[in-house]
Amino acid sequence: MGYPHPSHPRETPVLSKYFGDPEARTLAGWRARGGYEALEKALATDPVEIQNIVKESGLRGRGGAGFPTGMKWSFMKPDGKTHYLCCNADESEPGTFKDREIMRWTPHGLVEGVALGAHAIYAETAYIYIRGEFTEPYARVCAAVEEAYAAGILGANAMGSGKRVDVHVHRGAGAYICGEETALMNSLEGRRGNPRIKPPFPAVAGLFGKPTTINNVETLTAVPYIVKNGAEWYKQFGRADNPKSIGTKLFSVCGNISRPGNYEVALGFPFKEFLYDLCGGPLPGREIKAVIPGGSSVPILTREEAESALMDYEGMVAVGTMMGSGGVIVFDDRQDMVRQIARLTRFYAHESCAQCSQCREGTAWTTRIMERIRDGQGTAEDLDTLLSIADNMSGKTICVLSDSCATPVVSGLKKFRHEFEAKIAANRSQVTVPGALRASAA
Repeated sequence: MGYPHPSHPRETPVLSKYFGDPEARTLAGWRARGGYEALEKALATDPVEIQNIVKESGLRGRGGAGFPTGMKWSFMKPDGKTHYLCCNADESEPGTFKDREIMRWTPHGLVEGVALGAHAIYAETAYIYIRGEFTEPYARVCAAVEEAYAAGILGANAMGSGKRVDVHVHRGAGAYICGEETALMNSLEGRRGNPRIKPPFPAVAGLFGKPTTINNVETLTAVPYIVKNGAEWYKQFGRADNPKSIGTKLFSVCGNISRPGNYEVALGFPFKEFLYDLCGGPLPGREIKAVIPGGSSVPILTREEAESALMDYEGMVAVGTMMGSGGVIVFDDRQDMVRQIARLTRFYAHESCAQCSQCREGTAWTTRIMERIRDGQGTAEDLDTLLSIADNMSGKTICVLSDSCATPVVSGLKKFRHEFEAKIAANRSQVTVPGALRASAA
């Protein structure tokens, strides 16, 4: 399958420059495009200097949390202990499909970033944990790793540096929860993919009890460009008035939009221009109703909120949501928001590892109530019950899966309460109905 859309003139293609170019998938093709030059440079450089370059660049984690990458790396010290790097390629967040495209089109870019990151944290061994359903990306990454070993780029004497860098690809089994970094490590160890209580944090006791750093695919793939071109080069991307959000970002766009696909823009890009210019706006004869800007676990925006937002970490917080993983889901005016939110809650209920009571019970009860309202069997009391359950789920579990289920419900009720009330008002079988709803049902 080819790449779904041509590059837009207003994009800033860095990571996506070779998307759609089959020659970039091979070792020879990647080297012809400057591949592995950054790794060769890095292997001859002290890890602290690499950490400082990445720290100075302002690169933040692209998996959703947005933690400064260089700072995360600096937690790893030359203490003589075995260190590990884990690449989180378990991209399972609904609406997000950017990492998949990196692995499909530029697998050597990821391998280079992983090897470079491993050296920067004093690790000789790195693991790429890839989502089980990613059949083609898995094959591409495995082929790239094999080519890199055959060429002496990886192994006991990586690129003739005298340093060992080993990269292993581990395929998951389709569990969303294994995208959580500590559940990912449990899975790698052959255990049930349940999140761990923190502390201890991975930098202290991670994979196999050793100091470990976990980074996202997009994050690691950006590092070779930064090392090769310098921190100042990377800092040119972004808005001048916000030095906290630097660089380019891949955004996955799906839903009711004319041109879905992956787009790479400099952080701070106006969201309205992104939706209507780059992505072509809504389908003919329709209007945008709502947008989820960062994967299904972040608060929903109304059209007006989305059109006023800037596409960076602080810009999304300013309108009451988060940039998250960059998975943009667009809903037009023909969509039933109750039905769409119920779909999301069912996903999270299905994917809960059931370790925490608040999540195990909360996601299940939220889904039952949401589907009851969706089917016209809800009551006015259900709305208060949903908010009460959401409050008991948020911030009270080992990981944030339960928060991710509660977030679209709470933001959906806040922004589209009238749609919930309309379905409840249509339920003539209920015993008691508040006056306003009773009047609208008459």
